[in-house]
Amino acid sequence: MFAGTFPVLNALNIMHLRTPASAILSAVIFNAIIIIALIPLALRGVKYRPMGAAALLRRNLWVYGAGGIVVPFIGIKLIDMVITRVGLA
Repeated sequence: MFAGTFPVLNALNIMHLRTPASAILSAVIFNAIIIIALIPLALRGVKYRPMGAAALLRRNLWVYGAGGIVVPFIGIKLIDMVITRVGLA
């Protein structure tokens, strides 16, 4: 948001999003989609599997940890590309 006032902050735009407005709109749309997508997962719950605590932690860190870091970057970038192509921001 401050990139217009402080051009040096453009170095922080690691995802190369088009404009601050499209970045904010993309993040809001992504969060709305994720909330809707996670509701069935929360209602269904997680199946119980008899395994050790270390194996369970390792599995959950890979599935939810790595997915929680990688998926938002990809999702927000894709939404930003669609928004700029359509001309919404």
